[in-house]
Amino acid sequence: MPLRCVGAAVLLLVAGLPAAMAQGEPAPDVLTPRRFVQLAVDRNAEIAYARLQSRIADRGFVAESTLYQPVSFTSVRHESRYRQRTAEEQLATLSARTSVLDEMVNTAETGLRMRAATGAEITTSVQRSLKRSNLIASLYNDGDDREASAQLVVTVRQPLLKGRGTDAVEADLRVAELEREVGQWTLRQQLLKMSSDALVVYWQLQRAYRSQPVRQRLLENAREALDDARERIGAGRVAMTVEDEARALLSMRESELLRNAQLIAEAEGRIRTILDLPPGDGAWKLFDTAPAAMATSAEVSSPTAWESRVDQWPAYQIASLRVRQNQHRLDFARNQTLPQLDLQANWGSHGLGRNPRAAAQPVPHNRYPDWYVGLYFEQPLGGTTRPDAQYEGQQLKLQQAELEARNARVSFGNDWQARLLTLQLAQRDADQLRADLKSRVELLRADETGLRDQLVPRARVLRREAEKLESELRLIEGEARLWTALTQFQQADGQLLPAYGVELAWQ
Repeated sequence: MPLRCVGAAVLLLVAGLPAAMAQGEPAPDVLTPRRFVQLAVDRNAEIAYARLQSRIADRGFVAESTLYQPVSFTSVRHESRYRQRTAEEQLATLSARTSVLDEMVNTAETGLRMRAATGAEITTSVQRSLKRSNLIASLYNDGDDREASAQLVVTVRQPLLKGRGTDAVEADLRVAELEREVGQWTLRQQLLKMSSDALVVYWQLQRAYRSQPVRQRLLENAREALDDARERIGAGRVAMTVEDEARALLSMRESELLRNAQLIAEAEGRIRTILDLPPGDGAWKLFDTAPAAMATSAEVSSPTAWESRVDQWPAYQIASLRVRQNQHRLDFARNQTLPQLDLQANWGSHGLGRNPRAAAQPVPHNRYPDWYVGLYFEQPLGGTTRPDAQYEGQQLKLQQAELEARNARVSFGNDWQARLLTLQLAQRDADQLRADLKSRVELLRADETGLRDQLVPRARVLRREAEKLESELRLIEGEARLWTALTQFQQADGQLLPAYGVELAWQ
């Protein structure tokens, strides 16, 4: 069944079996490396944390993407005042005999505010008000105490130095966009690390499982050798010390068997932790096929082959994204060192009447315009110490990020070459161990034939069998090293996730 793990712009899909494992579909009850990696991806807490972190970074970018989103606003206000008028107010108006002001004003304003990439802030609004006052009634003497006003206003504030341009306006947006990419690469990095660590534990448990019956057979071989030694001592053919040597060998085999059981318990415990299983779970059926021989292409063997793969290495990508983030922050810090110089402009069209409809009629025709243009300048006294210090600090942070990116690139190249060499040596070692086991099997068969013909003593056959079993153990350990080396090389080469059925697709 397909396994899907959805994160922020992330989709994990199951692919086919690795090429080295596609020789036959394992039984459903066998815990194959493919199934194990998929379960680890689905259950591991560290991967889940990285997935959530990626979603958080994605939400942060979405939040910053509203930078240029227009904002509508509306305000409604009711004013009421009833107070005595001063002598100056009475003398300044025709209503000199009106000593009390009784007034109510209803005002409504609606508009749109938006930001431009140049840093400008533009506000357009329509305001209408209706005033009722006893002064109006005394002025017109027609019994109507109302007066309405309407206006259309456009206000622009354009920074000319500090705050001007996309470096200042879009700094947070660009940083958030790169942070989203960092979150995606961090998730990939965690998937690679967790999958690699989980597979290393898997190969350790596989080695311990495969070794246990072989060590049990070595223990039985040691017991048979002890019985054979006692028979020969009883017949007077060998010295008494032969029994002591056989008993010491038996004790060593028993100790080796116990140590291997400890390795099984430790590896099973680590797998249970990775898969979030209860303590009682264990004794699984594991994938038990030797790794196929791998031919190294000339392109991989090239000293510069790692350069075509470094762009897919999460650590280097994250470091490179940090460089770009710090460059955006440096551009913003440089802008903040400039003095504040803003161009301010305002234009309005006004209308006045006895009712709202009459007041609104002149506004579209701009019969009564009102405008101004001005400059606003602001400069801290004593110099821009704080912005300058922040700019210098950001320069140092950029240098740190560049150093980290260079180090990540060099480290990847060295690590990739080392893992490739380790894989090649592990392959050669496994081939030699298989040849050694084949030779010892042939020697054992020859001595078994000699034993049936009574030409070879039983002690020699037991010794040949022990040598063959020890060679088999060495091959099991060599194949485990080969699987581990292959896993670590696939991690560096970018092949690990697709090889074990996990694909990443950013949406």
